[in-house]
Amino acid sequence: MPARVAVVIPCYNHSRFVGGAIESVLAQTRKPDRILVIDDGSTDNSVEVLKAYESKGIELWTRENRGAHNTINELVDRAATDCEYVSILNSDDRYLPQRIELCLELATQNPVKCVFCTGLRVIDAEGAVMPEDAPRARWFHGAWSLGKQQGITMAEWFGQANFVATTTNVFARATYLQQYPFRPYRFNHDYFFLATAALENQIAVRQEVLLEYRVHGSNTIATKPAPLIKEMVRMQLDLYKEHTEAFMTQPEMRKRFYQFARASWDNISSFHAGLFQLALARLATLASEQELEAIAASLEGPELDEFPNKILAGSYDGKTPLVSGGVLNDRLETLRAEHDQCKKDREALDQLARARQKVLSSKWLRLGLLLGQLGALTGNEGKRPADKWQNFKDACAASKWVKIGATLRSKSARTLRDAKD
Repeated sequence: MPARVAVVIPCYNHSRFVGGAIESVLAQTRKPDRILVIDDGSTDNSVEVLKAYESKGIELWTRENRGAHNTINELVDRAATDCEYVSILNSDDRYLPQRIELCLELATQNPVKCVFCTGLRVIDAEGAVMPEDAPRARWFHGAWSLGKQQGITMAEWFGQANFVATTTNVFARATYLQQYPFRPYRFNHDYFFLATAALENQIAVRQEVLLEYRVHGSNTIATKPAPLIKEMVRMQLDLYKEHTEAFMTQPEMRKRFYQFARASWDNISSFHAGLFQLALARLATLASEQELEAIAASLEGPELDEFPNKILAGSYDGKTPLVSGGVLNDRLETLRAEHDQCKKDREALDQLARARQKVLSSKWLRLGLLLGQLGALTGNEGKRPADKWQNFKDACAASKWVKIGATLRSKSARTLRDAKD
């Protein structure tokens, strides 16, 4: 039975935009099974606009204002009664036509993941696409560019920026949305949810642009920095509190937590790592000496088996200064990876050389080379030695001349055995 998908739309004072949002859903190549809308106490004529779409299949509820997080959570609960997936759409944004189809495809390809997102483009109040270097669009494109760093993990990417940017970019399993409902933040309810998913390794990303995020004067993000910075600190504290037990007991999640926390010092959102440390210091003053001692004593894990950064500490050669801030560690990890790759390349080259030597020692295969029957075996396709070795094996497996030789050799062996008998 095909998976059912619901699109949920929280609406608040977006009479100018909500019609376009709904039209973008109705134009999907893969139609949603349900379209659910709650008007969250709008004071403009949003309800009037919404009612015009009831005949086209939208399910509409109206009530007093309760905030975006409550509205989304209520919509998710309604959708989860009979839909496996929920796709959120803010009432001022728009989907591109293949959004649901390709998000569902991404989910099918990643059956163990629960949250899916895609590339986006930024539009203005009139619906025109903003250039990438436009002041209000530059941040979004910069956040996505962070994901191009070599070797960056999903946890590190989210530590540096909430590149998903908006709840409109959340396509998720309904059960996961219910497990981690949106919290009562004014600005960051999507960031807490997404950071949690990144720490739990539950996010899959499709780079293709499949939605339009509208930036206009009434966006909640258009504010002075202080309220947003303080809420980001509070969000991080909540994140730590929510997942401490998992960090302590799940080594892989703890590893992702370290990556996230370290990357957050280079955050390009509104997280101030220094202020967060001050908040932790304030929390420490609320604990007694005995409680602080108990916390330190309770720490367990493989991290305690050797001194931290032992390799770094012993790598000073008496000439080149050590580099702080983790850069040297990154270099060492890169060198390790390069060393491992060189070892694999050397092994592949040895195997390839031995195989080609066998070709030259076989009269049948040398004849095939002279007759031009084994051109594929002499090729050098592939970027790395392992690729070249695999291509050689594939060419041998596909060569009719090699198969004939193997058959003749087998018959010859049987003849010799029969003669001896």
